[in-house]
Amino acid sequence: MRNQYHHIKIKKIINHNENLKSFVFDYCFDFIAGQFVMVWLPGIDEKPISLSSDNMITVKKLGVFTQGLFKKKEGDYLDIRGPYGNGFPDSKSCILIGGGCGIAPLLNLVFKKNSKVSTFIMGGRTKSDFIFLDKLKKSVKNIIIATQDGSCGIKGLITDVNIPKTKKNYYICGPEIMMKAVAEKLINLGINQEQIYLSLERYMKCGIGICGSCSCSGYRICADGPIFRYDKIKNLSHFNKAGRTRTGELKKY
Repeated sequence: MRNQYHHIKIKKIINHNENLKSFVFDYCFDFIAGQFVMVWLPGIDEKPISLSSDNMITVKKLGVFTQGLFKKKEGDYLDIRGPYGNGFPDSKSCILIGGGCGIAPLLNLVFKKNSKVSTFIMGGRTKSDFIFLDKLKKSVKNIIIATQDGSCGIKGLITDVNIPKTKKNYYICGPEIMMKAVAEKLINLGINQEQIYLSLERYMKCGIGICGSCSCSGYRICADGPIFRYDKIKNLSHFNKAGRTRTGELKKY
């Protein structure tokens, strides 16, 4: 049952850098790339985290919840329910564009069986933001990288790279301001809006479309998303402009 908690053992922890870790479980989820799970730390909070593979989540240390998660050790257990939401549509081939932690939810599209990802474009602050890079290079023919400090790939933002124009779908994940900028660049290249899919993120409590905490101009990110086709959300009043606080109040970015 998706709404039932699974008491899952942490089999391995991969330390990518001081603020980024992957937790590998002894349990595999049946999921579609782009879906998320709700991870509960009793006494602290419960948060949505995208699956980076069928048995792994990748987490950036940001606040109290992730600080608590980072204290977990190999052999410890986590209470997890899900997966929830929709995923990226099935596509015979696609181009992936990920910024920072937005790289992680796209990984399963590369590593799944019979993957036909032709290009993976990644952006980050520095080289250590690019997780599983050696493995990705073995699976994807064309990897394009941009770093703000110039430590890997070109020096600049992800919008500074030359994005190939194709008839394939473009799957984008990362900060909302970055996703909008990339999507608009694709449109300026002549890419059809129906080829562009974004993964949105909002504060969540229930994860199943009941509480309304993740509302974005009427869309429930947990149930109606988190994956949206760009033409469906580009003109929403809250997209790239506002989110909701823990208490449900609207807050402009």
